[in-house]
Amino acid sequence: MCGLAGLLNNTFFVNRQQIARVAKMVNFRGPDSCGIRIYNDEMEIADSGNNVLFFNRLAILDLDQRSDQPFEDDRFALTFNGEIYNYPELKKALIKEGFVFHTTSDTEVLFFALQHWGVNALSRLNGMFAFCWIDKKEKNFLLARDRMGIKPLYYSQKGKTFLFASELNSILRLGVSLPEIKPEVVNMFLWTQFIPTPHTIVKGVYKLPPGHFIKGSFNDLSNEFQLQPGVFWDAYSSANDKTEKSDPALLEPVLVDSLSRQLVADVPLGFFLSSGVDSSLLAALVNKHFAQSQQFDFFTVAFTEQTISDESKDSISFINGFKNPALKSHTLNIDAGYIGAHVNSLYDFFDEPFGDYTSLLNWVISRKAREYVTVALSGDGADELFWGYGRYEKWKNPSLQLTDKYPKLGVPKEIASSIKPILPREYWQPKIALELEHDPLHRHFTLFLSPMLYHLTEQPIWRQPIWAMKGVKQLNESHDNLVAWLDLKSYLPDAMLYKVDRASMAASLEVRVPYLDNAVVDYALSLPHRSKSNTKFKHKAVLKELLQQLAPHYDINRPKKGFNFPLDKWLRLEWKELVLSNINKESLTALSLDDKLYMNMVRQYYKGDKRYCIAVWYLLNLALWQQKYKKITPLLQA
Repeated sequence: MCGLAGLLNNTFFVNRQQIARVAKMVNFRGPDSCGIRIYNDEMEIADSGNNVLFFNRLAILDLDQRSDQPFEDDRFALTFNGEIYNYPELKKALIKEGFVFHTTSDTEVLFFALQHWGVNALSRLNGMFAFCWIDKKEKNFLLARDRMGIKPLYYSQKGKTFLFASELNSILRLGVSLPEIKPEVVNMFLWTQFIPTPHTIVKGVYKLPPGHFIKGSFNDLSNEFQLQPGVFWDAYSSANDKTEKSDPALLEPVLVDSLSRQLVADVPLGFFLSSGVDSSLLAALVNKHFAQSQQFDFFTVAFTEQTISDESKDSISFINGFKNPALKSHTLNIDAGYIGAHVNSLYDFFDEPFGDYTSLLNWVISRKAREYVTVALSGDGADELFWGYGRYEKWKNPSLQLTDKYPKLGVPKEIASSIKPILPREYWQPKIALELEHDPLHRHFTLFLSPMLYHLTEQPIWRQPIWAMKGVKQLNESHDNLVAWLDLKSYLPDAMLYKVDRASMAASLEVRVPYLDNAVVDYALSLPHRSKSNTKFKHKAVLKELLQQLAPHYDINRPKKGFNFPLDKWLRLEWKELVLSNINKESLTALSLDDKLYMNMVRQYYKGDKRYCIAVWYLLNLALWQQKYKKITPLLQA
């Protein structure tokens, strides 16, 4: 994992000192080296010019400076963030074609693959990546992002100039002036807690969707021809082409192959381990297939204060149950107060508003793990691919929950509307509408929306031009897997993978996700729903069945703990001054929000109405992001 950025066909010259200042601001993404190239109109290296590349490297494969980036020869230049896991196979094929290699990196393999196959190389790549490839002679370029969106890539085309970067903030710093904040995207964030692709929080800057590429030329830019993303892979199309013939017994070799590809590194490597199924299954596979002659480190969170979220005892007991000395368990002790004290630092690394409060935990865990390793493998992606979220059942079997206590009392959809008049105040129209939305697509998105923000339904998010809705009609809307497929193009890349990338990169830690290997994704999309949810296991049935075989000592019926984050306590006490000093009429107006409406929510919350907790948290994140945003200095203003 690294950080890249570029400025092509700029309308004014820049020098090395200017670019070095911008690159330094994101050196946490790659502290091992910083490569800066400035080119003139003819794409010749110069001291100042109107074309720029910079790259902050976190060295993982071939630690020698020969693999530093930009990686280039007389004709071609490449900046590449990520890992190509099948690079050994590609390298063999390219050697047969006559290419001579001088490094042991996947960067050089990608460099020659693009030279040989061009845009057709994209369908051959198995990995996580975002890159820019430039033909300096022909003056054309290619940008691309991996199939699942594991690695970020932003871009902006303004007039004759094209900008791209791993971080939104790098594009803003390379620009002429700060763009306006988009009110409609602020509302999208309040609805979902993340910002859906292809949008960003500001005008004129976009996320390149996963599985997409952009081809262009300097001539296109000079003529102000608007470049459009193309598709090389799409989850909806792959899901629509499923055969439903996959045998669940094939899952083990598919996961083993994924791990064998992702365990390759020239730096220390370990695993994040919770007491949940996803990471536990990876540990069981490592024990059986890889831990005969190699030691593996597993990192588990423990809290200094008592909490039901502490999974360390269960995780350590699970690892010890294998009786394999090659499996080494590390406990990462987390002080909840430390997390709370650093909330204001979050937007030094998160470049857009983000409402998932576990991002704070991810950040601290990454910092702790970085003391031991440079690469960590995690279980992200399994929930979306193998029917893992509780809200999936709520989507499939809508009902009105009259209590959050166990056992829950549910009113079926057919009855709930008729008893509406006699329900207590808290179950009036907003709650009913959220729980019982009849349209399957709409029900998916309304499950993200806090009832206290119900007024946002006046501008439904499914009517906005978000990438997740593009092509969705090709799916059967009543299909069992629909909600998970929607997550593959929204919640997974825009929330989960965004969180993992920003939190880990803040600590200069690379996180790999074996469940999102091409082969695992293809396998999961081909599985019928009965292999993911059945009478024995409502969630992740095929994963649980395999885990039972590999680790009989695992308690398969243990409830999922999640992270018990004391959000309400911190907002009311430790963060109260932070909230009240940042959420005010001025900040809300700057975000194009109704200050009377939202300030009333804050007041009601501090009068004791806990229902506004999530709304206040979202508003705080918007305000904290805005404070950092206002301090960004574009290139010409530096």
